[in-house]
Amino acid sequence: MKKNSITMRVVSLLAVLVLFTGCQLKEKEVHGESSRKEGEVSIFVISDPHLLSSRINDKGKAFERYSVGGDGKNLPYIEEIFSVFMKEVQEKKPDYLLVSGDLTNNGERASHEDLAAYFKSLEEQGTEVLVTPGNHDLQNPHARGFLGDKQMKVDTVTSEEFTALYKDFGFQDALYRDEASLSYVYEASEDLWILMMDTNRYSENVKLGYPQAGGILSLSSFQFMRQVLKEAKEKGIEVISASHHNSIIHAQNAVEDYVLDNSEEYVNILKAGGVKLNLTGHIHIQDIQKDPHGSQYFEIASGALSVYPHKYGQLLFGKEEGIRYESVKVPLDTVMTGSRLSEFESLDAQSKAFFAANSSSRIYHRLITEEGETEEDAKVMAEAVGELNALYFGGDEDQFSEKLLQHPGVQLLLLRENTRTSQYVTRMLTEEGPDDNRLFIPRAAED
Repeated sequence: MKKNSITMRVVSLLAVLVLFTGCQLKEKEVHGESSRKEGEVSIFVISDPHLLSSRINDKGKAFERYSVGGDGKNLPYIEEIFSVFMKEVQEKKPDYLLVSGDLTNNGERASHEDLAAYFKSLEEQGTEVLVTPGNHDLQNPHARGFLGDKQMKVDTVTSEEFTALYKDFGFQDALYRDEASLSYVYEASEDLWILMMDTNRYSENVKLGYPQAGGILSLSSFQFMRQVLKEAKEKGIEVISASHHNSIIHAQNAVEDYVLDNSEEYVNILKAGGVKLNLTGHIHIQDIQKDPHGSQYFEIASGALSVYPHKYGQLLFGKEEGIRYESVKVPLDTVMTGSRLSEFESLDAQSKAFFAANSSSRIYHRLITEEGETEEDAKVMAEAVGELNALYFGGDEDQFSEKLLQHPGVQLLLLRENTRTSQYVTRMLTEEGPDDNRLFIPRAAED
């Protein structure tokens, strides 16, 4: 998200609150409809499903400790959530499902195997699957299973094993493959190619003892891009690209290790090749950004499928119409899973509460240990941030209600001067940019 770099004193912060209370916070720049027209290519888009196989997880005490201390991924119900999404794909039958990385929790071979089985069932029903890895997926020393009160090391996968497991999901039938990475281009139709770029650093993971979070592309991969885009342009073929790491800043607190180290060159190559849209993930937030330099280049960061509100994208490409996109919530509000959800009316309600509680807990710890807040103030501030984040991560800031903005925790944070948490909340309340959940790029759009 394009954030304003704001350092405000008390009066300015309160003025911001008054200005935005009861108003729509997002500038609506582009819109699209989801109804499919004849001849359009239909693509469902997800990122960061972070599947963890139940074959290596008994959901005992070790897993409970791990999941509560995580970053908001609803791992206790991750297989149920993914199964509901799979049903959505099976019922709506898009031409393609595009997955832009972090397929697994931490690169567990068992999780990759389960996903490959899921994807095979989709292809048997007519939806082709295209995958690219994320920073969690390959040669990950943190691959773990859970048994009782202990974590256990489990097998991860190499890049060669990854392509073997997912050979039917983009690699085997690729139009061209990059020799320097797992990047490839896929012919989706006679008018559309999909360029799947592997932006990850994983060759040193085992040596380092941890998975590298940041992303970069080699000179060889850039040359691969140029050759592909040159041919596509000569043939009048549209190209949509995808990468796990971002090419544009979506949040000021998510730059290092989130935005590609050489993002400027990546974007320039795409723009020179006529690419108008890059699909990405990694930050777990649903967000759409336009090239800050004024071109008609957009980037959609898909919210993590594993994180509330569990959204996926529906994208339509037409030779004459252009690109239409909107995000959709996985319908968890009608899902009941027995006694484990006895205190919640649905899986959606459970997941929202889980995410808000996790978010509040992490913020509370920061407020106490780093920002010197009292326990009483920290508790109410953390509660407010948890509620804000439940909307913010879904790109739904326009749903911030007057009641929420008047929450005592929000009021307290707006009275704080230049703390990390107050700056974070202020950015949420003042962000600018396109609608985060809908996008329309006309085919005729030119820079």
